[in-house]
Amino acid sequence: MSLNDTPRANRLHIGLFGRRNSGKSSLVNALTGQQVATVSAVPGTTTDPVYKAMELHGIGPVVFIDTAGFDDEGLLGKLRVEKTELAAKETDIAVVLFSNKDMTEELGWVERFRQSKTPVIAVISQTDDMADGGQALARAVSEALTMTPLLVSVALARGLNPVPFLLAFCFAAN
Repeated sequence: MSLNDTPRANRLHIGLFGRRNSGKSSLVNALTGQQVATVSAVPGTTTDPVYKAMELHGIGPVVFIDTAGFDDEGLLGKLRVEKTELAAKETDIAVVLFSNKDMTEELGWVERFRQSKTPVIAVISQTDDMADGGQALARAVSEALTMTPLLVSVALARGLNPVPFLLAFCFAAN
């Protein structure tokens, strides 16, 4: 059996979680090198989780899960959040995206993953939209979580080198 034949259930599940329009879909596309998730400025574009199976050098067979925002509203939004919560239950490594100074929901999700003993990687996303390149938010996240977040800008292709992500994945998995 080749690595490409590995069933999804036997792959390491790496879920991306964050607010609507925090850059989850763009990051999945950048990490996979494919347009697997629809990217739009319209909040709530991702409705159901998007799964992308692939191989990561040094890790093996994985599946990335692009989820809807956990801050969605209304009846349809509630259904999207429920799908995100289901995806969280099958996640082996959680990537939580922070994109603004109000970190309340993000910190709650990190705590939820920690309680379930799911390793977490914190990512400051959309740093190209931040005056200081995300440094202030990175300090706040670092203080709140006692972990160093990765700084990422998909638009500027910064922070997307697979080496730091691989190291973060390996560190989070241990």
